[in-house]
Amino acid sequence: MALRILGFWLTLYTSIGWAASTDEAGIPLGVGDTVLITVYNEPDLTVSTKIGQNGRVKFPLIGERVVIGKQPEQLASELEAAYFDGYLVSPSVSVDVKSYRPIYIRGAVKSPGAYGFELGMTVDQAIALAGGLKDRASNSEWKLFRGDNPAPTTVKKDSAVLPGDIIEIRESLF
Repeated sequence: MALRILGFWLTLYTSIGWAASTDEAGIPLGVGDTVLITVYNEPDLTVSTKIGQNGRVKFPLIGERVVIGKQPEQLASELEAAYFDGYLVSPSVSVDVKSYRPIYIRGAVKSPGAYGFELGMTVDQAIALAGGLKDRASNSEWKLFRGDNPAPTTVKKDSAVLPGDIIEIRESLF
């Protein structure tokens, strides 16, 4: 019994700790993210999946749910409410993001392409991942495309990057 209580508090502590760190980052779930969703003391309800194009994940007992656009702690609360509604007495759900969707960098960099996202990533770090700037790369014409917004934003080296962002480095004339 004492082991169960200890396990409950450890699960609660880690889920609160994760919620605080993702809330600080402000990163909602999106297509391509890999998540691990666990229900305390219910291993048959664990779901580990990559979020597909439809933005939905199928859960045991409660069916498919839209997960994109939600913070992990928001999704955990919604799932707890769904499992509480006739299935479990006191569900405790944790949502852990195992990996975010990649960022993309194109233009005047040595190795354009897709790169893994890390929390706290900046444009300068993304450029470093892409092998650095080419000789003719602009030092000020850096554009960021985010989400469904077709209009790019001009960014600097210390600008924050989010999962799914596209960074474009233009060439300078001289």
